Amino acid sequence: MKIALVGATGNIGRQIARHALANGHQVTAIVRSKKDLPDELQGASLAVAALDDTAALASAISGHDVLASAYGPRPGDDISQITVVAGQLLAAARTAAVPRLVVVGGAGSLEIAPGVQLVDTPDFPAAYKPFALAARDALALLRSAEDIDWTFFSPAAEIGPGEERGQYRVQARSFLADAQGRSHISYADYGAAFVAELENHAYPREIITAAY
Repeated sequence: MKIALVGATGNIGRQIARHALANGHQVTAIVRSKKDLPDELQGASLAVAALDDTAALASAISGHDVLASAYGPRPGDDISQITVVAGQLLAAARTAAVPRLVVVGGAGSLEIAPGVQLVDTPDFPAAYKPFALAARDALALLRSAEDIDWTFFSPAAEIGPGEERGQYRVQARSFLADAQGRSHISYADYGAAFVAELENHAYPREIITAAY
């Protein structure tokens, strides 16, 4: 499979690239610059393209089977860029005739009960709410796109460094937590789950999540 990957140098993007390359896929990392590339991108092709340059981004992803995005705003960035970038990715995929888009989403858009999203619950942390609302707007934008096969892949509520267990659960729409009520996953296992969805294409036009 030919995978074009946005956000390849971040914590999540590096793990997606590592697992995809290990599984024999061709990966093109879409980067802002070629400086200080992480070891996980060894073996990937590189393309420098700004996300707000539709023509350049479309040229970089042309001929790929899927556009994957691990984009996340950098410190100081306008949080609304999460939604803006979703639109930019859709535009580039259309221009390049790449039929499929899989993006790292946000746990706030997952349901804890039918019709009730996590971000709308009283105890949702205020510090994370702007991110969650922007991600929900990005999901709405994807849902409005009838010409692109998309998947919005939300990590667990907690994601960070940790061991790669090789075991996790994946499901659509609903928030996942373990027996102790904790929703968490390591970058490494989330990267594995993301690549598995790229390979299996089990959840087209759906919001999904992975957690222990």
